[in-house]
Amino acid sequence: MEANKQKRLPLIIGAAAALIIIVSVVLVAVAGSSKPMQLSTDKSHSKEIPSLGERISAADDFLLVAQNDDYELYYYEPRFSLKVVNKNNGAVMESTVSDEKDDGKNNKSWTGYIKSGIVINAIIGTLNTYQVDLNTVPSKIETYAIDNGIYAKISFLGDYMFDIGVEVRLEGNELVVRIPDGSVKENKEGTYISTISVLPFMGYTYLDDEKGYMLVPDGNGALIELDNKEGRYSTGFSGLVYGADEGMTSSSAVPVIWESYETVTEPSTVLAPVFGMAHTDDELAYLGIVESGDERCSIEVVPNGIMVDYNRCFAKFLLRDVFVQPLNQSNSGTVTTVEKDRLHSDLTVRYIFLEGDDADYTGMAGAYRDYLLENGAVKQRDTSYHTRVDFLGTEREEFLMGTKAVAMTTADDISDILDELSQSGVQNVISVYKGWQKGGLYNLPVTDYTADGNIGGIAGLDRLITEQAEKGNSIYVYDDALSVNAKTHSTTYNVMKMVNKRTFKQEHNRQVYDLFYYLMPGRSSTNISGLVDKAGKRGIDTIAFSGVSEKLFSYSYKGSFYSRTDTMDIYDSALEYADERCTVILETPNAYLWDRGDAFTDMPLDSSDYLYIDREIPFFSIVLKGIVPTYSGYVNFEANKTENFLKMVESGVYPSFYVTAQDSSKLIYTNSSDLYSLEYTSYKDTITDYDAKLRALAQQTEGAFITDHEVLENGLCRVSYSNGTKVYVNYGEVPLTAEDMTVEALSYAVEEGV
Repeated sequence: MEANKQKRLPLIIGAAAALIIIVSVVLVAVAGSSKPMQLSTDKSHSKEIPSLGERISAADDFLLVAQNDDYELYYYEPRFSLKVVNKNNGAVMESTVSDEKDDGKNNKSWTGYIKSGIVINAIIGTLNTYQVDLNTVPSKIETYAIDNGIYAKISFLGDYMFDIGVEVRLEGNELVVRIPDGSVKENKEGTYISTISVLPFMGYTYLDDEKGYMLVPDGNGALIELDNKEGRYSTGFSGLVYGADEGMTSSSAVPVIWESYETVTEPSTVLAPVFGMAHTDDELAYLGIVESGDERCSIEVVPNGIMVDYNRCFAKFLLRDVFVQPLNQSNSGTVTTVEKDRLHSDLTVRYIFLEGDDADYTGMAGAYRDYLLENGAVKQRDTSYHTRVDFLGTEREEFLMGTKAVAMTTADDISDILDELSQSGVQNVISVYKGWQKGGLYNLPVTDYTADGNIGGIAGLDRLITEQAEKGNSIYVYDDALSVNAKTHSTTYNVMKMVNKRTFKQEHNRQVYDLFYYLMPGRSSTNISGLVDKAGKRGIDTIAFSGVSEKLFSYSYKGSFYSRTDTMDIYDSALEYADERCTVILETPNAYLWDRGDAFTDMPLDSSDYLYIDREIPFFSIVLKGIVPTYSGYVNFEANKTENFLKMVESGVYPSFYVTAQDSSKLIYTNSSDLYSLEYTSYKDTITDYDAKLRALAQQTEGAFITDHEVLENGLCRVSYSNGTKVYVNYGEVPLTAEDMTVEALSYAVEEGV
């Protein structure tokens, strides 16, 4: 970590900057016009329609419309079908199912779907069930030449009357497909575009005709093989990028047992808008990146046997949705309602084609890494090794008419623990201090830099952070900048209302506090800048943020609707403000915030374990290794610690522990009663052991990228780094050998680069 990054501006400049942010937030929060304010999300393209050249006729067969030294792009107008041909090996990827590859098993609707390069789902009235494609719906296409590609004006006629324009360019080994926002027209009253699926069969394969796999952006990453699934599954992967929109969907209390312990683990969020297809025998693959419109886009990865016998992966953009609107406060009556306005953003997907040895998931990860760096979507940070040891300060339990403090780890306790770890060789630790604030862990939101007296007060916290920094350790104060506790703060103002104008509630079956709300994005932004400034005045410049890093939602305010676009822009600006003044840690951040943090915590090491997943891979770890340090979830709570440790070795993720000075039994009557294994003395040896092993490994791979990751035929996993180092991981029960390297069962070995 950077010990003394430039954190604070002079007071006058800082106050002015804070005022600008606050004014901006107020303007967004109080907008009351009948038409909701829309903020620009187009990060990489103009929303204008490109300059058009001559009209192109490609109605009889595929026409060559662009080429370069390595690729040719062909176009067939009636189906808006594209074909990409690699000149070096002759491999081909198509965007629609050809007549020759149509197995003839499908009904009219599915036949129309598989043979259309653009598929729309339409809303008529409030019914969101109508498929609009280029084969079953009357349509007209006019195609024009543009630089390195084509621009198609597509009109769907009959019952729908939609217009869209699609720009396609071949840029080196990349195919860019863009639907400009200004080209999208809904010309019939009461008929709306709900979703647009862009090239839903790009690179498709039939049953097991091709060898390869599809990349699923679930958790850290997963693959679905292109083998014959024999109709075993009823659904494929469908994940909304950046998680569910809780402003559109209601929540419910999490199921529990014994009135205290949650029994359901939430599936992983789609952290980044990517997907991919690899034809390994043909040595041709692509990585799909959603460049704009990602905040309302789902990634669809569907194996064969689900409705049709074709493997396909694609981006589906949600322009407009329906929701249930209560008619009164008691919710005794409801009406189905259509969103008043649609998403206003270009819809852009970039396909990066990879050939030869790069035509695999490691090549996809490398391509994504390069893309992020070149576009400034992630910044090179200090990736030197640190073990993460987080601490719980104070909690609350019920007492008489209120609550009383349960002090678990004071500032002095932390100092003693870190000194003891240092004597055992564990140095340069990073620690996130949770429950440091006055009122304890669940006194939310944090609106001031005021420490709880039970941990040593503000003076004790300042002293801890300052003294530990001098010893090479970094203490971060923790801020859930999203949540509001209904029992500790007023929820009359500044809490998020869903698009149906009902206040969003997050209910938990917990001991003391069971009801939480979300802050309005503008209020979260104000609180973030306020904490940064107030802590900065005391020389504190290390803060860890959660909540706003993970959640993205639509909301309503005074009759106006605000989209995930608006929330994204506010969160991004707020964390940019923090990143310019502090060393910032972000908890499981969504990809649009990857340039705002010096480290990412709670990085998933696996996927959601869906039945159709054939293999888990550390895809995002490969992308980020050598750029931004990433930290695992807490080792304490892992059932299989050996496997979890080996996954950290494999992925280059650093370990995390959550500890207390006091015994966990003291938490039995608090909201943290499910944290049954926290006491530091139980984990001291494990922390020391992990630190010694993973620190040594990190030194051998320091500053290097992962260039190859594969599972060998005997099951041994081999990870290759750009500095020549190779790491072998054996998850099996017997020793395995490869390249004169024998790895013991449930162990790993390192071959250092020359």
